Amino acid sequence: MAMFDFFRKLSFFKGRSTEGLQDEDLDFQKWVAAHRDWRRRLVSYIDGSSTETLDETAICHDNRCDLGKWIHGNGGKFYGDVPVFKRLTDDHAAFHRAAGEVVGQFKQQGEKEARRILNGEFDLRSMHVVSGLEQLEKQVKQ
Repeated sequence: MAMFDFFRKLSFFKGRSTEGLQDEDLDFQKWVAAHRDWRRRLVSYIDGSSTETLDETAICHDNRCDLGKWIHGNGGKFYGDVPVFKRLTDDHAAFHRAAGEVVGQFKQQGEKEARRILNGEFDLRSMHVVSGLEQLEKQVKQ
């Protein structure tokens, strides 16, 4: 029996298909952690301690990271009709545009401008994504 089988019995899922529901579809803290890892990656990139090459034209796509794949896959399948999920989808796309801007500005104008965006628009968008995930979790698990 899967760890989250008992969530299938929650009122949120009454009248909804749970066919294909995976443990990760209910593990919202996994998605919060995956999302928050982006800040660490960007800081390492700006600091020069990262071994990865970041491409702002790839980062700005919201369907390539683990959370984005979930949002555009099973997340959308099970929660797509929930208003908070729709906002989460929009916030996640805006977050990736801001992440791409951090990398782009770092390449064009340097560390100071990249940090300004990282500590401003990027952090704001990140907070919206985390808040959306937490709100969705609360709604599903109430």
